Amino acid sequence: MTDSCLNDWGPQDRGRSLGAAVFVDFDNLYYGLLGDFYHRDHKKALDACESLLNILRGELKQRRLSIALGRSYSAFDEFPGSEAAHSLSLMGFDPQYIVHHKGKNSADLQLSLDLMEVLLTRKDIDFFVIVGGDRDFIPVSRKVLEARRELLIAALPENTSGDLLDRVGLERFLDISALLEIPGDSKDPQEDDSSQKPGNEGNGSEKKEEGGSEEVSSKKNSPKVFASGANSRRNKQTLAKSQLNWEPLSEEEAFSRERKDRALRLLMDLADRYREKHGKAEVWLSPFLKNEMPEYFPDLTHPQRRRLINILKEEEKIEIVERENDNGPFPYSVVLLNSEHPTVKGLLTA
Repeated sequence: MTDSCLNDWGPQDRGRSLGAAVFVDFDNLYYGLLGDFYHRDHKKALDACESLLNILRGELKQRRLSIALGRSYSAFDEFPGSEAAHSLSLMGFDPQYIVHHKGKNSADLQLSLDLMEVLLTRKDIDFFVIVGGDRDFIPVSRKVLEARRELLIAALPENTSGDLLDRVGLERFLDISALLEIPGDSKDPQEDDSSQKPGNEGNGSEKKEEGGSEEVSSKKNSPKVFASGANSRRNKQTLAKSQLNWEPLSEEEAFSRERKDRALRLLMDLADRYREKHGKAEVWLSPFLKNEMPEYFPDLTHPQRRRLINILKEEEKIEIVERENDNGPFPYSVVLLNSEHPTVKGLLTA
């Protein structure tokens, strides 16, 4: 597939191959597909994960990137990892079993540690691929670039941290959803022509009915994963259409009314928690910017998240006050909600 979204990646010297290492955050890919594309259909999301990784493997190979090492990370003794472990092993993405507890696992940490070990000990590997877009991958991505190695982040834009993309650059990001065909986005001209020929009216619908109602429903409600192969003309066209769909949000998008209201609701919830724990409905500013804001607004960069809070302050919906620190020499800042502001009052009573 010469018209591929990986055209810009690969050895500069086309006469030689580079050793590549691929690290897959399986849960990041699976839950992204499950929520954004497959409407909670677990079986289709699992099949899509396997197909996408298989296509990615073929694309890297065609770019003369020889996969010397592949690993995938999940709690593979539990669903959904348990359903994919065998297939991932056969594809060369050796499953690494991760401890899972209280809704979280250590996949990001273990992936980063393994990647650092490979970076330091395997001089034959020049190209690193991380399938996943979590903010936790910023430190290890920085180390790869500092070591003058090549890096590719392959992930779904909706599940990719804006901070991560801001750090590594768009030229090192692959929108893996470009390998998905959303129904209605692209049609085969030959199919359109055949359906319009005299005597063929209704033939398409009759064939779908013969396949059963379940098949018809799946075609209408879920995206289709391309089969890999050099003969897939539609695959080439769609991949060529979109190399990078992600770009930093505009000011209008980043600071929309909906986002400002979401930030206010988040502050309200945290204020209630702080009141129960400390007796004051004051949200500590630094932990809020460091922890909750990246979690609730992952598509914003750090400067954009700070700007969002400053806009709320400028609109007098919140107040930022400095407090004396009883346990140290330096003061700290807290966020107070202005309960008299019409917007805040409306959200409080909603």
